[in-house]
Amino acid sequence: MTEATATAQFTTREQIIQAAADSLLENGYSGTSVRAIASRAGVAIGNLQYWFPTKSELLVEAWRYLTARSVEELREALNQLTDPLEVLEVGVESIWDSLRRLGDIQLAAFDLLVQAPRTERLRAYLPELFTRYREVIQEQLDRLEDGGIIRLTVPREVLVPLVLNTVLGFGLYYVVTRDDESCLRALSAFRTLASTLIEPVP
Repeated sequence: MTEATATAQFTTREQIIQAAADSLLENGYSGTSVRAIASRAGVAIGNLQYWFPTKSELLVEAWRYLTARSVEELREALNQLTDPLEVLEVGVESIWDSLRRLGDIQLAAFDLLVQAPRTERLRAYLPELFTRYREVIQEQLDRLEDGGIIRLTVPREVLVPLVLNTVLGFGLYYVVTRDDESCLRALSAFRTLASTLIEPVP
């Protein structure tokens, strides 16, 4: 196989995954068909099935792609936290702008979560999904603790799932309600809770 051929095949595979991800975002799991994905990607259905023999295999890769995007958005939001309590007090709108961008991506993920118990291949991916989110939260706690910025007042095994569930909860609430005002009020009040979980290092 020549380098050009390998590159073309890689590009085709990526086009298919991108098309599947876009379809999930626009149409949800039930509205996403293999035929529609092939058409969107501009490939023959046989070519798509060469790369992804089943719909579940393709949607897991699309899910991975969306999760990677979502994790990067979460990382961007958390990277703003050089002084978490101060940012939560005065930078709520900036943080919410970042978290809100997670919304539509998470909607596709939630849609697949509903389907997962019925499909073995999707169900097998669930631990990987949550591991990716936990890793980025752990990474940020390492950055803040190692930098001497904060000290945790609760064990990590308590704090990490709390942060994860809070972020995912905001995402789910937003995609259902599209209520920015309510989310901003809740995020503003979150500072009170945060101050019991972490404290600045003098």
